Amino acid sequence: MSKKNIEVGDVFVKRLLISNKSINAEINPLDQLMGVDIWEDMAKPTLYATFMMMDSIGMLETFPIIGEEDVEIEIQTPGLEKSTLFKFKCFEVTNVQKIDNGKGVTFVMRCVSQEHLYNATSPVSEGKTDIISNMVPYFLQNYLHTEKKFISDETKGIHSIVFPRLSPLESIDMLRQRAVSKEYPSSSYVFFENQAGFNFKTVEGLFKEGLKNIGSRVFNAEQNTMANKEAQANSYRTLLDYQIINRSDSVKKAQDGIYKAVTKVFDMSTKTFQLIEYQLKDSFKDFETTANKKMPNTTDFINEFASGVPKQFLTIKDTTRPEMYMDQAMAIKNSFAGLLNDDVTRILIHGDTGLKVGDVITLKLPQADGMTKRKKQDSLTSSDYLVIRLRHMLTPSTKVKHQIALDCVKMGI
Repeated sequence: MSKKNIEVGDVFVKRLLISNKSINAEINPLDQLMGVDIWEDMAKPTLYATFMMMDSIGMLETFPIIGEEDVEIEIQTPGLEKSTLFKFKCFEVTNVQKIDNGKGVTFVMRCVSQEHLYNATSPVSEGKTDIISNMVPYFLQNYLHTEKKFISDETKGIHSIVFPRLSPLESIDMLRQRAVSKEYPSSSYVFFENQAGFNFKTVEGLFKEGLKNIGSRVFNAEQNTMANKEAQANSYRTLLDYQIINRSDSVKKAQDGIYKAVTKVFDMSTKTFQLIEYQLKDSFKDFETTANKKMPNTTDFINEFASGVPKQFLTIKDTTRPEMYMDQAMAIKNSFAGLLNDDVTRILIHGDTGLKVGDVITLKLPQADGMTKRKKQDSLTSSDYLVIRLRHMLTPSTKVKHQIALDCVKMGI
């Protein structure tokens, strides 16, 4: 593809390789590719992909493709210095259909990260004593046999845990729920895979690092990209579509203990209870998310309607053993997670192979009014957003086009 023919939404597919190690064979069926979808999700531990293929060369039977193959695809957005390589393991071949002219078939390869398949065959049945941010890479390397990069925020507190034949990913999720951050107040840990590797990070840490690297990822809901020269030049950052798919619910937040909660701590050594009260208004300013974050409700509203309906948590500790800090973190974890999941915006954009779950982008959205004149920017919804879900969509025609559908969240209003 020559540079002068590059258009918005183009992507280079530099390689598509399907290999079968058991028969030591590989093919590069790029000319048979009909479409690719690749999913990254902060709520999912590994990647997922589907490859829709047109088989006019008999590879389904003669290669053959049976659902045990390694699949690699390398893609690059024109203008980016680096390409992105995704590696998958095919686990199913489905939707096999004959082409109307009788000269082949179409089929779909469903693929996951190889670590996901190891997860089903390697139960954990041992005990570990360590900080949690050291335990997670141990399971990744020794049970899931990964060589991918591991990125984490350090935890505090020594934990002694026995894993009763849980799967490695179940074990990591249990650790995620218990983890308390050494640096970030919310201890809002998430575990997920993106194109950079495996991440055991706090949402605050993702925001803090992502804000430094937004760069040109500022997306506008431009109504007319031909309105001015700047709009024309930046049309590749124009939102193709957007919608707010989850709205704030103040009553639900109050009921879920987002504004106020109480943790009841039982000390097994002294057989005594301790009550720890948490209020969002005291800690909201400390969340390292974005400079323009604002409390979702006023102090007057919280004092009037939310202060009397605290949610209660119960945790057990033993003061004769090392401190785990869970009693201090349970309520704030719940509060931070509730705020993030409260408002979700879904957008459709032109492809960017460097964009991944865990990145921070800026959205400039218009006011939601009924006026036909040019809309002003909405100061409440226009903000920095964290990407929590992402789907790369590649559709070959005369040349391969790339779009991304993603869900993103912000903190506060």
